[in-house]
Amino acid sequence: MLTTGPDEPHPDGSRPRPRHGENVPGPLATLGPALALAVSWTVLSAAAWLVLVSATRPASPLTWTTTTLAATAIAAAWLVGIRAAVLLVAATRRSHPSVGRRARIPRPELDDLVVALLYTTADDFRADVVERSMRQTHPRTRTVVLDDSRGAGTRAAVDAVVSRTEAAAGTVGAVQVVRRTDRRGFKAGNINNYLRHHADDVDAVVIIDADQEIGPDFVRTALHHLHAIPQVAVVQGAIRSRRGETRFVRDFRRMFDTHLRAVSAGRARFDMATFAGRGALLDVRALRDVGGLPEVVTEDAALTLELARRGRTVRYVPGLVSVEDAPTDYTAFTTQFGKFTEGAMQLLGRDRGLLFDARLRPARRLDVFLDLVSPLVGAVMLVSLFGFALAAAAERMPGIPVPLGASLGILGSVPLLPEAIRSVRRGGPVTAALFLLRGGLLYASVAIVTLRAVLRVGLGIRARFVVTPKNSDRAGLRTVVRRRRPELAAAAASVLVAVLMTGTVAPAGAFCVVAATAVGYSLVGGRLARS
Repeated sequence: MLTTGPDEPHPDGSRPRPRHGENVPGPLATLGPALALAVSWTVLSAAAWLVLVSATRPASPLTWTTTTLAATAIAAAWLVGIRAAVLLVAATRRSHPSVGRRARIPRPELDDLVVALLYTTADDFRADVVERSMRQTHPRTRTVVLDDSRGAGTRAAVDAVVSRTEAAAGTVGAVQVVRRTDRRGFKAGNINNYLRHHADDVDAVVIIDADQEIGPDFVRTALHHLHAIPQVAVVQGAIRSRRGETRFVRDFRRMFDTHLRAVSAGRARFDMATFAGRGALLDVRALRDVGGLPEVVTEDAALTLELARRGRTVRYVPGLVSVEDAPTDYTAFTTQFGKFTEGAMQLLGRDRGLLFDARLRPARRLDVFLDLVSPLVGAVMLVSLFGFALAAAAERMPGIPVPLGASLGILGSVPLLPEAIRSVRRGGPVTAALFLLRGGLLYASVAIVTLRAVLRVGLGIRARFVVTPKNSDRAGLRTVVRRRRPELAAAAASVLVAVLMTGTVAPAGAFCVVAATAVGYSLVGGRLARS
């Protein structure tokens, strides 16, 4: 394995930063981010509370309580929105050195490094992407399928690829298959099993999802970036979505791509790029130094933190592209979102002292914390504003003031803005406005999915690593109603409570919109798109 001493200069002549945590941290380094977050939340809560009180003039303990809870929820939503806006603005700035360029010093000895392409699969194997990706220009690349599949058909498909590649071993080499007797530790456990038992001579691995493919120069280019700066442990490429056949993919594929690209570039601009869980090359020695991938649902965020605590960094390279399937329909999207939420709650519980960890830079602590709590904030907003609307309607008070509602709408739309700007260029302002409406409803509709995930983990139920469905089944109304029972039940309950307390269904409007959007996207999103 090539290595560079920690005190050697970077290719641009600058010296590397000291490792975080080498010196004993002072109180400010430990408490600073938590204090900054607490003060910011308090100030924003007070501002929201003053606006609400001035507009509604609460007259009972109930309305004072619901007003205060609504103000704190609004402040939390503002904080999440401000973070998203900062990252978006940073993404438009000139590239930071961590947004990688090739090493300026030729490194011909990189050809001697052994790199393994690790395809993680669990009954979602795709032979075509494996066979295209394995044709790498780097001479010492091997392809490994880490097969956690239980279905006999999938296992047979994996074995068939092995047979075909063995027959062509003179040109591209054979595919190796690694299977384990259990599925403990989710995807991370699958990778760790390979590192423990099969990777003694491997210098780096490329982690690839079952539906993902990379170009022929991916490994060669990534190795140059990995060894351009001594502290780099992960080279993360950009992830793009394939065109799909369903309306859901047609409507939202570009949104997912532009949002991920903006967040990745914005984080890299602040020198806190993150591992995305796939489409990346990782240094094996760095992985072993941290004990392998953390065996949690959000192993990507957890590994980024563990590396950062040891002074190792992630290098984001937007020109290093992998391609994967976008969520094929609304069911696939909510499955992904629910998995992320459960994983985020699990990681927050695992790293309860995250905001006080002086081994991490203050900006990273704040960024990761706000990222992990962002789904929770949306769900809490729905519940707190429902309580406020109930109390306001019961006592004939005005609702949320227009300025507060507008601020929430604007900040909540920040993740959609990059694609909205592209929509203006493609189809004009009306197209962009319709996109903002569809995208806003999509993210608002997962509030009940989020609440379920938070309650599961909060009640001590183990977070689940659920494989995202790859094929749309274009379900009928009966199937959709069964799948969307949580949203429909929440809407029915909110209507019942609203009518009993206020004599009107108006306070339940948000829950009804969530349920209607979930059912509508489930019915329509899986249908074939018009060409």
